[in-house]
Amino acid sequence: MALLQMNSISFAYEGSYDNVFDNLSFQADTDWHLGLIGRNGRGKTTLLRILSGELSAQGTIILPLRPALFPFAVPDPTQIAMDTMLSFAPLEPQWRVMAEAYPLGLTDELLSRPYATLSRGEQTKLQLAALFARDDSYPLIDEPTNHLDLEGREMVAEYLAKKRGFLLVSHDRHFLNRCITHTLSLNRSTVTVQRGDYDSWELDLRRKNEAEQARNEQLKKEIVTLQKSARRQADFANKAEKGKFNVHPSEVAAVDRGYVGARAAAMMKRSLATRARIKRDIQEKETLLKDTERIGLLKLKPLEHPKQRLIEVRDASVRYGERTVCDQLSFTVERGECIALAGPNGCGKSSVLKTICSLSNALQGSVSIASGLKISYVPQSTEHLHGELNHFIAQTSADETLFKAILRNMDFGRQQFDKDIAQYSEGQKKKLLLARSLCEKAHLFVWDEPLNYIDVYSRVQLEELLLAFQPTILLVEHDRAFLTRVATRIIHM
Repeated sequence: MALLQMNSISFAYEGSYDNVFDNLSFQADTDWHLGLIGRNGRGKTTLLRILSGELSAQGTIILPLRPALFPFAVPDPTQIAMDTMLSFAPLEPQWRVMAEAYPLGLTDELLSRPYATLSRGEQTKLQLAALFARDDSYPLIDEPTNHLDLEGREMVAEYLAKKRGFLLVSHDRHFLNRCITHTLSLNRSTVTVQRGDYDSWELDLRRKNEAEQARNEQLKKEIVTLQKSARRQADFANKAEKGKFNVHPSEVAAVDRGYVGARAAAMMKRSLATRARIKRDIQEKETLLKDTERIGLLKLKPLEHPKQRLIEVRDASVRYGERTVCDQLSFTVERGECIALAGPNGCGKSSVLKTICSLSNALQGSVSIASGLKISYVPQSTEHLHGELNHFIAQTSADETLFKAILRNMDFGRQQFDKDIAQYSEGQKKKLLLARSLCEKAHLFVWDEPLNYIDVYSRVQLEELLLAFQPTILLVEHDRAFLTRVATRIIHM
């Protein structure tokens, strides 16, 4: 048994005023299929980069195998795909690399093409095959599902389930259930390692949350009682102090002022000691209110369009120049429906959404859009996001208080509001786009892979939102658990 050990790891990015990790410690068997779970911004990607050696942290790391990080940089994307694989596993024979490629559907024809011509999903599979072709490596896999369609996710999950140990970051619950045997959870203030798949971890989390929430409510009541006691002690001390100087005239001759002063001083000392003890008790109890994951409810006020049918596409095609990637596409979007477009990578799903939002003309044919339709669009990419949060909010014309309240409800710490958006994690950037959409008044919400990089807690929030408010929504998404709960229809392209 080979153990991965991280002892007293502390890390902060240069220029940041808060630590990502503070004395983080855990150990895990390198043969485990270990899933890394946590809220956006908790440092999952940072942890992988520290383990890979990309980032330097304080503390001790023991890893008997050579860390191999996914995704890895490809210096020359014009290189033949097979050569790219061989360059990442230079000590392995070609047959060994091919043995990893074939189960992922990577054909000889595909591997003979330049790496840059492969789809993002094909590049994902190629990199994973190269990762596991090396016998000396410990794979550190960071969100491999983001560019995989439903079929691709099933294929990769089946592939990973048969491999040796790895550390995997993913927020796709169905995918995690298919391929992990243990979970490593970055909680609000602790780290836990336990046996089981995602469902086992979620059940355990729910039980812990319920127990801790009940304990927290009791602690809050005890804190209120202690605070009242502290105020009584303060009042008592003040009265004792005043008593030294306010002896009734009729008692002046009989009173020993030295005795009165000594008694008042003793009472003051006891009161201060009691107040100090109460303060320590309050602080001790407040430190126990620490690890409950709160999944708040999001709200939405969709507009209601007078027409029942908002979108109608008939016998349309998706074309890029002379190349047709999808033909004979027909579907409708009725008011109150949640329609998901499904299909393999590269079939034009995003182009359909962009055409409906007047951002592309790749969808050609009969496309009818109800007049006066207000659309709220969430793009797939977050690359354009940078600058100050307040400036971003001002550009959206959204109410700043509402916008920030939505972010807080999606576990944005207040300290994040002062950072440059470029410093946010990919999941936090995606939450900005979703928050903007939730602030907009629209008849139709068009979301392109809204769950990319989004943590599992926020996925549950979005599910509850769509089920509660039932907005009309057209989306592209590959999270099977999400679609099972919210999609009223799936259109296969």
